[in-house]
Amino acid sequence: MRAVLIAVATLLAAPALAQNNKQEPPTAKADFRPPPGPGPGAPLPNTQATPVVVDRDTLMRQLAVINDRLAQAASKAKKDKQLLKLIDDARADLKEVGRQVTNAPPTRLEPQRPPPLPTVQPITEAMLRSLVAAIRNEPFSDDQLAVLEEAVSTQYFLVAQTQDILRNFRFSQDRLKAMRMLRPRLLDLENGFKLYESFDYSNDKDELKRILAAPTP
Repeated sequence: MRAVLIAVATLLAAPALAQNNKQEPPTAKADFRPPPGPGPGAPLPNTQATPVVVDRDTLMRQLAVINDRLAQAASKAKKDKQLLKLIDDARADLKEVGRQVTNAPPTRLEPQRPPPLPTVQPITEAMLRSLVAAIRNEPFSDDQLAVLEEAVSTQYFLVAQTQDILRNFRFSQDRLKAMRMLRPRLLDLENGFKLYESFDYSNDKDELKRILAAPTP
């Protein structure tokens, strides 16, 4: 009886052993393909890109030439259906590009801004001291005014600096001549009222008023 049971158990286990001994077929490798893009002739995706300026007519002529060449290739590829389909898809995409170029709005060209004006600075204190010393070294008023005239051609002045210069002219008429030179180069004309302190007589102050009221050339 024990021998019969062993024989039956061996017969029942044989199919299972045979099944385990069978080698599993190799697993097929996954075929990773990129997701399909838009179909032929579909609008191109609106991605963030840097806009460029092109000549519309020139670009359309170039697209027409490419389309003609694709048409010639299609006529020679009638027997190759796969190649013919690729050419037709390319022509559809080309047509879509042409449509977008045709419908693109004109580029707005911003007018060129003028360059910023240079910043004007008053004469430095060191140069002012040199100018005053040069004026003092001249014995005659005409020569002193000549020195000042040369300086005002390249320098700008504040009212306080102008007062320092006027003190070096003895006569009021010479100070008025100096003011006519300095007036267009004054940067803080709102402080011009302080210049009246450099004149003693009413006639001279009236003339100073006219000089200050003159428009800047």
